[in-house]
Amino acid sequence: MKKFFAVFAIVALALVGCDKNPDSGGQGGGNKSSVIDGEWHITEWNGEAPEFDVYVKFEKGAFEIYQQVWSLDYELFRGTYNVSGEIITGSYEDGANWASGYKFAIDGDKLTMYSQEDQSITSVYEKCVIPEEIITEATTTRSSDVVPFL
Repeated sequence: MKKFFAVFAIVALALVGCDKNPDSGGQGGGNKSSVIDGEWHITEWNGEAPEFDVYVKFEKGAFEIYQQVWSLDYELFRGTYNVSGEIITGSYEDGANWASGYKFAIDGDKLTMYSQEDQSITSVYEKCVIPEEIITEATTTRSSDVVPFL
């Protein structure tokens, strides 16, 4: 039950990141690229291996989240993000904002994100290639009752 509450809290709070290069593109939108761009897989959540699975793709101000949090199927959420200094914020296609902004840090192939809420959540991601079977499953699964991870 405690881990379920923790997963619920992170879903309610939001997602990823710390930009060590202030000249990395400022806003994530438009033609500007960001050091956070790439495909990432969650490996750690608050110091432990997560009991859920999340892949995130950041690319030129747009993101896709492939999550297996509340169901056995992967689900896809899309939207846009902005990077301002060391903080990333975002909103979903439906206009809802992420539950939190995130301070982020990148060290090689590791992305660490710190939620900016009262209850601090730390998520660690590793650079990866999102498996094609997860992309296919997520694009064919539709659920209006699922809460996005970020």
